[in-house]
Amino acid sequence: MKTLVQRIIQIAGKAQFDNHALSYSILYLLMVAPPRALEIKHKEKKDDGELARVPTYLVVSLETTLRIASVLIIAACIELLMGNTLYELHRVDTFFVTLVVVGAVHSATYYLVFGLSLTSATMTQLVLLYRVVRNICYSLTVSFISVVPILIWNWDHGLSPFDDGLALSSYLITAVCFLFIGLIEALLMKRMPLGTT
Repeated sequence: MKTLVQRIIQIAGKAQFDNHALSYSILYLLMVAPPRALEIKHKEKKDDGELARVPTYLVVSLETTLRIASVLIIAACIELLMGNTLYELHRVDTFFVTLVVVGAVHSATYYLVFGLSLTSATMTQLVLLYRVVRNICYSLTVSFISVVPILIWNWDHGLSPFDDGLALSSYLITAVCFLFIGLIEALLMKRMPLGTT
């Protein structure tokens, strides 16, 4: 059993978004993927670019603002396609507000943990904290996927989307399951999260 867990950790440790640029781009625009401002700032310093002399907090603020704007633009486009009534009836705005809030918390934690120069003893604990917060954020966003089949079922049968409480129950159960899995991952993984070096 121990070797199986070690093998899974080894495989997960090698997984990266390098060959999945489209997936990463979509997740980045939806504020699910980690922010890039520290990476951009580091590259600009190395290349003596125009952002090299701009304070890091300003680059971080600009990136976060642009990501929030992209989520709001996507939300507005979906509302335009669905129509206001369906958009509100299915509470699509709740999904996008959750994306923005969770994305902002994830980004803030990322910048606080990896944007500060800390000792390696402190860094180990902070990386664990980052992983826990990140996985909580992921569990809250991924759980919306479990609601989609219920909404489709209710729509197909002419039922109101949320009256039976099944969608909310499904969301909460999925969130708790993913949270539990995320906490285990945070405790087992030892490598630095991608995009932090």
